[in-house]
Parts: sequence; structure tokens; C-alpha cells
Amino acid sequence: MNIIFCKKDVARDRHLPMLQAFVKKNNYQTDIRVFGDAEDMLFKISDIEYSIDLLLLDVSFPNITGFEVVNRMKKNGFRGEAIFLTDIPDQWDRAFDVQAFHYVLESNCTKERFEDIVGRAILESEKKQQDTIVFTCAGERVIVPVRDISYFMVTDRWVTVHYGHNQSFEFFSRMGKIEQHLTGRGFVRIHRSCIVSVRYIAAVRYNQVILQDGTVLALARGKFATVKELFERYEGLGEVL
Repeated sequence: MNIIFCKKDVARDRHLPMLQAFVKKNNYQTDIRVFGDAEDMLFKISDIEYSIDLLLLDVSFPNITGFEVVNRMKKNGFRGEAIFLTDIPDQWDRAFDVQAFHYVLESNCTKERFEDIVGRAILESEKKQQDTIVFTCAGERVIVPVRDISYFMVTDRWVTVHYGHNQSFEFFSRMGKIEQHLTGRGFVRIHRSCIVSVRYIAAVRYNQVILQDGTVLALARGKFATVKELFERYEGLGEVL
């Protein structure tokens, strides 16, 4: 699980340690990345918003509001939960406009209340991660969580979806249709016959993509820069601060 905590340095001293202690106490496999500036955050997570599970941020930053930040991230694939953590009391109604999980006034937020809100937001985000796709062929039907899919491979319009622990299912479709359906869900087309989930990439070489299970896939020359950048940005979220 990836969490972003975005507040000015002096404003995060109280609740950032609470967040770190909470995820540790509950044994969440969580990476927390901390930013002091919203525009810097947006630049560094551009194109990998889909990988953010929980966003905690203020409502006011230089040149941009927290509400604009959430809107922009959602347009780029953010499907997690957003919590506004602020001492500005009169903008809670705008949080509803961007469908935030909560609007928390720092001055009235005890450790117990903070942990309750964050815990419920994490549970809600985990439910969203169970987004599924139904595949059918010749009377057979499988339901696969999107997060379990590692890649798609097509041969003569027969597509094989690879998922879980060495599981696969073959069905009839077009790669363009699949690519469109997966927009904003963390997949990238590495050549005309293959679409890969960035979360399952272990390494990117000049003409190959290597997955975490050791699978080696061909990488089109013109796709190298795009795939490498997406992989490095996703991998960069592993920093724990």
C-alpha cells in the first residue's frame, strides 16, 4: 500500500508520527512518501496516480488548493481515498465536491480519532482495490481482481490474461479494446501484442521487460523510454520517510 502525506514541514510534525506509528502497530505493508509542496508532489507522481492508495493533505498550498490536487489526480487515475488534514475550518463543503473520505480539523483531532479515520480510509481503499474484470470464452467464465493481473498477450486476436500464481485464461478480443478498458489502472503496452501491469515489473532493459516471477517479455524499441520512466516512478514510491 502506498500512502502520500503532503503538508508543509511545520504542519506535519504532529500527525506524520501518528500515521507512521499506526501503520507499524497494525502491520500494514505500507510505504509512506512525504512532500511539503503539492506541485512538487504532482510532478513526481505524474502518470502513477493509480498506485496511490491513501492521500493525506492540507487544503491550502502556494498556487494550488488541495481540492485541485485531488481533482487532477483523479483525472490521471487516482482511485484511492483522500483525507484533508487542516486547521482551516470553513472549507469542508468543498471536500464533498471531490468525494474526499474525510475533512479533519487538526486542532480537534486526537490520536484515537486520527487512527480511527485513517483505519477506515485504508479499509475503504482496500475494498476499491478489489476491482475485478470478468473474462468469458466458450461457456467458461472467470472473475479476476485487476491487481492480480500481471500481463496480457495476444496471438491472432486470441488474448491470454496471466494472473495470480501462474494462472491464465484465453479469450477472444482486440488489444486496443483491452488497452482502453485498462486506462488509468496502471498498465502499459510494451509492444503491439503485450500489455503489462507496472506493479509486476522487476526490471526494464533496452529490449526486454522482466517480471517479478522471472517472465521475460519483449520490449518494443519505441516503448523503452515510456516503460522505464513508469517503472522508475512506481519503484520510487518505495521510499519510506
